[in-house]
Amino acid sequence: MFKSIKFNKKIVNSIFCLFLILSFIYACKKTPNAQEEITYIEQLKKDYPDLSYYIDEVAKMDEKERNGLLLMVGIKDKVLSKETIKTLKDNNIMGVILFSYNIENEKQLKQLTSDLRQYVNPNMLISIDQEGGEVNRINFDKLKDISPKNIGDSNSIKYAYNIAYQKSKFLLDLGINMILGPLCDIPNDTNSYIYNRSFSTNADTVSKMAAAVVKAQKDAGIISVLKHFPGHGDTVVNSHNDFPSIDKNTNDLISKEFLPFKKAIEAGAEMVLVSHIKNKYIDDKYPASMSKKYADILEKDLGFNGVVITDDLVMTGNIDRGIDFGINLTSNVYENAKDMFKDIKPDILSCARVLKIILENKLSRT
Repeated sequence: MFKSIKFNKKIVNSIFCLFLILSFIYACKKTPNAQEEITYIEQLKKDYPDLSYYIDEVAKMDEKERNGLLLMVGIKDKVLSKETIKTLKDNNIMGVILFSYNIENEKQLKQLTSDLRQYVNPNMLISIDQEGGEVNRINFDKLKDISPKNIGDSNSIKYAYNIAYQKSKFLLDLGINMILGPLCDIPNDTNSYIYNRSFSTNADTVSKMAAAVVKAQKDAGIISVLKHFPGHGDTVVNSHNDFPSIDKNTNDLISKEFLPFKKAIEAGAEMVLVSHIKNKYIDDKYPASMSKKYADILEKDLGFNGVVITDDLVMTGNIDRGIDFGINLTSNVYENAKDMFKDIKPDILSCARVLKIILENKLSRT
């Protein structure tokens, strides 16, 4: 009997030793990955010192929280429901986009944006397309009939500034702090499907108007989103239907299509919306909305250090996943699109840039 007890003790001791060894091996395997992230974070802070605080804040977040920073989704409500609140909160989603079906009147819209901040997050990004002319979501906007083309035809920077400033204050009063505009597209001619939505067919005019609008929006306190990079002007296919193509090398694009984007970036635009355009000279596989190569062009060639945001990912019906280096925008409510985002590995730098914009553009400061 005593021998049996000693034998069992030996087994227990052996198991305990094996457990310690395996734990040590597992810890050793985990350490390099943890160390790699620490090293990466420290390098990011050296490369982007102005983002140092935000990088540290993102480093404290888990992957789900980081994912939430890189999502902007549609909601189906006019009156915010418990279901929507739960979906947004459970997934840490920090951005929503509003459409005409979310809007009934001024009182209702103010209540909706107020409820989003009260019940989901006080610092939410609430965005809208309110270009004027052909694209309007708010039918009680007194400036809704003034299109970008009307502004461009005026050839007046002062007029462009004043209209954009008034519209920005109008949106901010409704609780909206992010506008998907201005357009920086340069249509080739009057036959372009985007002609009436653009300032002009002249690159210099588009550049001046876009820069004036961004300055006005920045002065008013609303976030600007330049669109549709790398430029829809030379495309024939409408990206709501399929992937348009524009096969020009970077040097050609810099000399024309990129000019309004560059001027508007210099004016202080915080975000750039990348479209579903394909270009074999830049990426022969993915459209701009899904390709990091376009984000790199924005940073290296146009000096942009803000946030990249995709065009609506459900537009063409041919995109089934999200990106991990900028904001994913989808008009689908999250519950209908969550499979698109399940494999995202959120980029710390992108998250830090989004967090910076969120914290620096709190609605309360206006």
